[in-house]
Amino acid sequence: MHRSCVLFSLHAYLFLFSIIILVSGEYKDSESICASQETCGKCLQTPKCVWCSTNTFGQNGQIVRCVTREKLLKEGDLWCKKDDVVDIQNSMTIIENLTLSSIKGKNPVQIQPQRIKLRLRKDEEYRIILKYSQAEDYPVDLYYLMDLSYTMKAYKNKLSELAVKLQSAMKKLTSNFRLGFGSFIDKAVLPMNHIEKEWLQNPCYGGYTTCAPAYGFKHQLSLTENAKLFQEEVRKTETSGNIDLPEGSFDALMQAIVCSKEIGWRDKARHLLVLSTDDTFHLAGDGKLAGIVEPNDCQCHLDKQGYYSHSLLQDYPTIAQIVKQSQEHNINIIFALPTKKNSDSYRLYQNLSEIIRGSSIDTMEGNGQNIVALISRQYEQLVSSVSMMDNKPNFINVKYYSRCLNATEKLMEWQECGGLRVGNVIEFEIVLKAFECPKNLSERHQVLEIRPLGINESLTVDIEILCDCPCEEKENSELNSVKCREKGTLTCGICFCNDGFYGKQCECKGQEFDSSSQNVTEDCKASNTSNEICSGHGACKCGVCNCMKRENPQEIFYGKYCECDNFSCKRSGDEVCGKHGKCECGRCNCRPGFSGETCDCKETNSTCILPSTNKVGKSSTICSGRGDCICGKCHCHEKDKIRYSGEFCEECPNCPGQRCEELKDCVECMAYGTGPLAQNGTCNCYYQINIVDVVEEDPENDYKLDTHYCRTDGDGGCFFAFKYEYVGKGENKDKMIKILVQKKPECPVPIDVFGVALGVAISVILAGLLIILIWKMVTMVHDKREYEKFERERVLARWNRSDNPLYKHAVSTFNNPTFKGNR
Repeated sequence: MHRSCVLFSLHAYLFLFSIIILVSGEYKDSESICASQETCGKCLQTPKCVWCSTNTFGQNGQIVRCVTREKLLKEGDLWCKKDDVVDIQNSMTIIENLTLSSIKGKNPVQIQPQRIKLRLRKDEEYRIILKYSQAEDYPVDLYYLMDLSYTMKAYKNKLSELAVKLQSAMKKLTSNFRLGFGSFIDKAVLPMNHIEKEWLQNPCYGGYTTCAPAYGFKHQLSLTENAKLFQEEVRKTETSGNIDLPEGSFDALMQAIVCSKEIGWRDKARHLLVLSTDDTFHLAGDGKLAGIVEPNDCQCHLDKQGYYSHSLLQDYPTIAQIVKQSQEHNINIIFALPTKKNSDSYRLYQNLSEIIRGSSIDTMEGNGQNIVALISRQYEQLVSSVSMMDNKPNFINVKYYSRCLNATEKLMEWQECGGLRVGNVIEFEIVLKAFECPKNLSERHQVLEIRPLGINESLTVDIEILCDCPCEEKENSELNSVKCREKGTLTCGICFCNDGFYGKQCECKGQEFDSSSQNVTEDCKASNTSNEICSGHGACKCGVCNCMKRENPQEIFYGKYCECDNFSCKRSGDEVCGKHGKCECGRCNCRPGFSGETCDCKETNSTCILPSTNKVGKSSTICSGRGDCICGKCHCHEKDKIRYSGEFCEECPNCPGQRCEELKDCVECMAYGTGPLAQNGTCNCYYQINIVDVVEEDPENDYKLDTHYCRTDGDGGCFFAFKYEYVGKGENKDKMIKILVQKKPECPVPIDVFGVALGVAISVILAGLLIILIWKMVTMVHDKREYEKFERERVLARWNRSDNPLYKHAVSTFNNPTFKGNR
């Protein structure tokens, strides 16, 4: 027991010690970054740094003028006199703060406060609280923009019949409702339209009917409360025609948005613009096909008859122009299409709706009899949610945090809340930060508008970006100051020497800066314990470090002792600070939206939330509650041997209780006639099943259409894929299911044992023959080479009988050395 307590205490001390080291390391980094700033302005532009503007020199000249606020609080007057400290902090002044109200007959107040003044230091955040409450009986302006090509004739007639019903339905939602009407075809020029006289007068020429002359856009009826007049105007408007399939939808959209006076858009009203068409749209650049090269100027060009007068003078608008103008004019666009949801046209407008904030899309059933329900439903969805937007410049970052309607929910980054009703009050915590000091002084004063999408009420923020110290102003500087030996200007306690003079007090002239006296060189050392002059990155000139230059002019050393640089930070993807930040004194200063040592971590949780939960305003659960959001991506957990997957940890096809497992037997039986339910010859399933060629997972569209993808195993080791969606309504929603099944299951190919064995045997035989052949060829080559060598040696040899070493005579004679013979 005693040993375990000792170990626990040791671990606790080690943990505490590591925290202390970490905190002290961060504190040291902050101190070094502050200390490297050489002027008051640069010190002010460094977050949490303060400046000492004392005018004393000598021993006090060694003072570090820019330090952190922590050091100021710790040392106080020991570091700098209170009157000489320059510490400008963010501040806010409320100018207009009317209480939220919703009283009939008076202008409602849905945003609080209405105007503030904010002074911001660079890279220092400031938080403000904004309240929003939906007003009761808020005015609504609805402009119906209709494609009147001949194929839309049935829908036009139906709209004229439903005008009074539409007004009655909208009157239930708001008593202050107005209707307007406009129509469009396309540019009356080749290749969009015929240009022959007969065809221009009657685009249906040669057919069995008569059409109105072709036109780009015509404003038919300004916004009015008279539904009968709307009905009559729609009824008498004739259809027309064109050659190609795409229509001039964007020309009409732009004019309906920007012609506020002609259309009659009210400032204090919700603006709904319903675009109804059965085909695709022309984009910017298509006008060049007709020789129209002038870009769209986003201006109103309606003549006295309401026609778009510049249809043949300028190109179609870009998508970016439509997005920008719809937001600036608070227009909520509803795309009402008489096409099926799986059609190419619907998908195209669905993608467009995702780009245009505040827009929505739906289909008209039959010949458009559900127009009233469609508009009412889309309006209810619109008013039941609030989405904040702003017109921030590129050097100011704005983040939105909210709990929406759940007061106990964790405050998280989100700028949209749903499920609202009249009387609900939503609070947004808005974080503003200026991450750059504009060089243009006029840009340091900005007017920022923060408002709900589609509502002409806003919080106006007058922002002043603080980039310079008051003591740096001309009237607060001392020219040719005695403190600077009358050779420089004293500003914020430091000398800015005239040309040809150097030193802290401009005491050196010309080449006198190369003095090697101890006092001078000591001033160029970062600390008393350091032996390096100017941190090894510069030369000491009259007690002041002159930092060396590098081959790359973009890479510099800086700081009082040349201790900082802008290139030695950690890299991500071979880029300093991952291209998402600036390297400042060896540490990455990340741009808004990124964090981490290399600025490669996305600083948001919004990308970890299912899009479907965002719209209904329910609890915005991160990673579906089954994972952690790390750097903007979900990392799913594993629990009870079940691991979720998918972009938001939402997928688990084989988990117990999922509909995939419940439906798979019926799908297998009805689609392929296999599985456990097919044994009795009847499937006993009543689901609506459609067979398609391929079923692919599409997470983004599946969420929007409430479609679920399943891939599971069947008989014979096969796998098959299917999707199911709920087509019922109300209480029967979960019972009525539509299923799409892939035509062919994915089955493993059976192994041909005889073929494999035969193939292996043949392969072995062929390999053996190949080896023998190679061995034979090698030996033949070797023998040939040996024989050729022998022949060469034989030819070169010179033989005779006496010298032939191989010849042996038949008689051998031996002499006895002791026999002397007859001497």
